[in-house]
Amino acid sequence: MKSFPKHYLAVMVSAACHSFFVNNVVADTIADERAIDEVIVTTSPFSKSAETVNHPVNIISGDALRNAAAATLGETLNGQLGVSSASFGPGVGMPIIRGQSDNRVKVMQDSVGAMDASAASPDHAIALEPLLASKIEVLRGPAALRYGSGAIGGVVNVLDNRIPSTLPERFNGAAELRNTSVNDESVGVVNLNAALGTFAIHLDGIKRESSDTEIPGFAQKNIEDSSLTTNGFIANTNAEATSGTLGASYIGNDGFFGLSINKLDNNYGVPPEGEDLVRIDMHQTRYDMKGELDNPFTGFEKITARLGHNDYEHTEIENGESGTRFTNNAYEGRAELIHDPLKLLNMDWKGALGIQASQSTFVAVGEEAFIPKSDITNFGFFVLEERTHGIWTFELGARLDTQTITPENESTIKHRNNLSLSGSTAWHFTHNQKFVVGIARSQRAPSVEELLANGPHPATGSYLIGDENLDAETSKNVELGYHWHIEAIKISANIFYNQINDFIYAQNANQMFDELNVYQYTQANATFKGWEAEIKIPIARAWNFRFFSDRVRATLDSGEDLPRITPPRVGTSLDYDWNAWSGNLSLTHTARQDHAGDNESETGSYDRVDARIGYTVEKDKTDYTLFLKATNLLDAEIRNASSYLRERAPEAGRSLQLGLRVNF
Repeated sequence: MKSFPKHYLAVMVSAACHSFFVNNVVADTIADERAIDEVIVTTSPFSKSAETVNHPVNIISGDALRNAAAATLGETLNGQLGVSSASFGPGVGMPIIRGQSDNRVKVMQDSVGAMDASAASPDHAIALEPLLASKIEVLRGPAALRYGSGAIGGVVNVLDNRIPSTLPERFNGAAELRNTSVNDESVGVVNLNAALGTFAIHLDGIKRESSDTEIPGFAQKNIEDSSLTTNGFIANTNAEATSGTLGASYIGNDGFFGLSINKLDNNYGVPPEGEDLVRIDMHQTRYDMKGELDNPFTGFEKITARLGHNDYEHTEIENGESGTRFTNNAYEGRAELIHDPLKLLNMDWKGALGIQASQSTFVAVGEEAFIPKSDITNFGFFVLEERTHGIWTFELGARLDTQTITPENESTIKHRNNLSLSGSTAWHFTHNQKFVVGIARSQRAPSVEELLANGPHPATGSYLIGDENLDAETSKNVELGYHWHIEAIKISANIFYNQINDFIYAQNANQMFDELNVYQYTQANATFKGWEAEIKIPIARAWNFRFFSDRVRATLDSGEDLPRITPPRVGTSLDYDWNAWSGNLSLTHTARQDHAGDNESETGSYDRVDARIGYTVEKDKTDYTLFLKATNLLDAEIRNASSYLRERAPEAGRSLQLGLRVNF
């Protein structure tokens, strides 16, 4: 790995030291103004705050989420500690956690899976709208214990209040309009909440339209004949999307029960290779049910239950003609019981018992369908226990999963049992500091495409070949963490080492079939290791400074580099918030990726500068915010190392976004 430029490190370290000195001088005068709101983490069954969970978690909500929200989930979270985005053109952005994505990162809608087709192929967008979210939680590292084998690398949980859990005190809502210059994107969002007696009602909607994305220079990298690519924009990247949700809940003294229905339509283009133009025409109707009851049985404090059903489909349109059609008729449900403290090994343990089940029929229809119709069922049971003893907090857990894949017209049923175990301890050696050690053993069964793929996928320019004899992955993870939090000052650092036996990946076979690159699913032992560090320090009364750095290195035990891994990053930002004004200026340096993997291209380093300014006025209990946001101010050519399309589709160039947000 090549080192970061020394002048970047010098500036950032000196700024951090200066910020710490200034903070010490003025701390006494601002301490009473720096109370931090407690943020409850739903990825913990015990309703704990972000500062008290044993596992590294990112929480983005409120103004921070509204300022970061973008067209895709990956773009929204890009820049969060340990998180990046795997783009497939501007219409697709998959979140990557510590170098892992797809079937190893579970994307959820309020603790229930997305149940779309995003994990099956990198050109399939996640069927969620970040602009409708009220909070997004990212659990870094293995979360398979609570959420199943699809969370062997982490979890992204999107919450949007579509099923209200409390009665709003008054009719409230929000509306927003924004326009972005780089692709002439126009977006309108509305969110409404009301109470009718003991019933809470929620309504939201969004409409988005955009043109082709502008870039600096040519779309195709190092092309000899410029007539074979576009200059200044990426062709076929316009998009149009609409989404709407209606939800309602009955709110009682001891809990609530609610239902919601969501309709999503999304049509987006894939950056072309040659003359072929491919578009994705996506539609889904999703139904959700959620309930919670306090003190349901003797010995139990709470029971929560969730059930989701998604009727999903998308068609890949090739040069105006309908091609492969993917459908996923899926159900997923989970229930958790929080029990009263009980005696175990002469200690009081508080715990959660849970079950999770899912069933889906995944179908690909068409001449180029590369996955057979398959019925997929999963069932899991887990137990999670924790206790606090003085300055120590202990957490233990176990989960047993079973997965069955039954392909159509196939005599062989793919059946796997998986066992996951975890343990962690936090040593609170001072009131504001803790040291965490965590270990986990997680297993993941192969997915349907990894086992059974066999055919062309023109949208990705690939010919995929699965392997029915793939074994389950077994991940062994060790993590060390240090956290210091006092008032608005936060310092955290994590070191992780993840050994994955029988790691499954699509290997570039360096062969062509019908002008498509051949990728063969195979497996080998692999290691993911790296660090994450972040410092947040207030400066005087209105300014906040942030410095972060993260890195992941992923290699096979044979010494080969795994492909499409995020390179090291280092960044800094300065936030301003005083009276009606708010703003942000950030710089992120991403290093060169010179460990690209066999038959994969390297990517160069780049610097990305972003800025934002907003002005808010309040009148009659209504806030009006006018904001201007600038991204990639240096107009850098950004080739995303984690993108399959980095050779022919760079990230967007310099862009300005103007918007108006109303909260009432």
